[in-house]
Amino acid sequence: MVFPDNEISEPEKTEILIGNDNIIKKTLETFLWIEESLDGSIDKDGPALNVLYEPIWTGYISLKKRGIKLRGVTEVTVDNIQYCKKLMEVGGLRHLDGVRTNFAIADGKAVMLHGVSQEADPLSHAIVTSVKGIVDAQQYMFENLWNKAIPAEQKIREIEQGIKPDIIETIIDPIKIQNLYLKLVKSAVTEIMLIIPTINAIYRQIKIGISYLIKEVTANHCSNNNNNNDLNIRILTSSINDYHIAEQQKIKTLLDSFHTQVRYIETDSTTTSTIIIIDRKESLVIELKDDSKDTFSESIGFATYSNSRATVLSYTSIFESFWKQSELVKKLKESEELQKDFVHIAAHELKNPIQPILGLSGILLKYKPDENEFYNIIKTINRNAKKLNQLTNDILDVTKIETNNLNLNKELFNLSDLIYDLIDDYNNQLDNENVKIISKFIYLSKPNEKKEEEDGENKNKYNISVFADRTRINQVISNLLNNAIKFTNKGFIYIIIEKKYNENKVNISVKDTGCGIDQIILPKLFSKFATKSKGGTGLGLYISKNIIEAHDGQIYANNNKDGKGATFGFSLPIIE
Repeated sequence: MVFPDNEISEPEKTEILIGNDNIIKKTLETFLWIEESLDGSIDKDGPALNVLYEPIWTGYISLKKRGIKLRGVTEVTVDNIQYCKKLMEVGGLRHLDGVRTNFAIADGKAVMLHGVSQEADPLSHAIVTSVKGIVDAQQYMFENLWNKAIPAEQKIREIEQGIKPDIIETIIDPIKIQNLYLKLVKSAVTEIMLIIPTINAIYRQIKIGISYLIKEVTANHCSNNNNNNDLNIRILTSSINDYHIAEQQKIKTLLDSFHTQVRYIETDSTTTSTIIIIDRKESLVIELKDDSKDTFSESIGFATYSNSRATVLSYTSIFESFWKQSELVKKLKESEELQKDFVHIAAHELKNPIQPILGLSGILLKYKPDENEFYNIIKTINRNAKKLNQLTNDILDVTKIETNNLNLNKELFNLSDLIYDLIDDYNNQLDNENVKIISKFIYLSKPNEKKEEEDGENKNKYNISVFADRTRINQVISNLLNNAIKFTNKGFIYIIIEKKYNENKVNISVKDTGCGIDQIILPKLFSKFATKSKGGTGLGLYISKNIIEAHDGQIYANNNKDGKGATFGFSLPIIE
């Protein structure tokens, strides 16, 4: 390494040195005036040149004895390890892959730059300068190299012990990412853990040949191990429950082409990146940028590759957690399905003995015997059989709702007729003489022009045509009426039919003058088992909500503004 004489009085200057003798001479002269530090960067051939040329090596030993701080950056290789170890005896040395710069800085005052060393003709040309701007720039470059480099002893240990260095690399080029992805799959020896974040990603990965490659790796591994295939391959991907049955089957067929274990995880718990872990030693995380794209390269963003043990084990832990979670979810769903099947069967079986009890007790009641103990017993049996029958029907309906089997038999009918018939039936059957059900029709034919009729006046002239399941709508209105009757001891219960001007829907509401809705239960009123009634199951409103929503309608409830009672209502689309 060569430096100019330290002539402080001289102005900044730059000179070109030609010939190895001149370069080495300047280097040795500079060693004499260095007072604080010598920093340098040399290529992989540099350590041998500095150690083997005795005058230079002697100069380094002299600098160390004088307390001069020596720092160097080079590329440690198998061929130059012994020379790097010698340089570490006189100063600090760090390793950086691919270093090709050769320069040295003396006391931050002068710098020499020379070409890459060649074995046949080393160090034949050099530039030496004391121009402050150039020296400062080279010092800045050296500090960056020094900070990025790793201790030379670490690299030497990796080479001598065959340790693969830890790498965490960010890759932007999509083609490079795809090639590395395929290369990692090919390199698998014991295990592949793969998370594919979306169903679209499955299609794209099949297009680039991942499924074929996994099959090929498995076959080769099996062949090389005497048909004993201990290559463990597991894949996690997004849940397919939201897809139609035909589409689910198509996706399963595609995943079968991977010839490995596949499990599904819920969308809200899965990552938005493709993650592959090979042999628990290497990981590649590929960002999903645009899931709508057709090709793998267009859909991805950047990727992160690592062979760092800590990083890879972190991703392994994530995968194992998702894998266990998917198994747990699967078992819970299987258990839930068994429970629903049991409830469905039990409810059907309950209906068989209930029907004859209802029928026979009803026949006995028709004879209307004297008000004696026998009559009261029959009446109690009939009343409780009706409750049990209603409970059975509710359980069956809830099972149908939760298994997406609530089928509607839609027909065109006059909603007004249905409501008026219901009112007549309920008024005839009411046990409480202090309660009366009254209909009210509100019709806005034009803006601000309101017609209102009460208690069935001219009821035949209003035709509110709906295309709906008559039985199910009857069930909903009956539920709302029963609810109102249960909480009203005295007064009127109104069924209000409201049709507003220029709206393609009708609103049906049941307004009572009872005790109103408890504020505690109001937020969860239409949930399962939400009730403040001693005799209710809390299923009626839940079933009603699902029936109305299946008709593209809305259901609601609120306490009346005057503080007396509550109003339950729903809307339905109508046919003009």
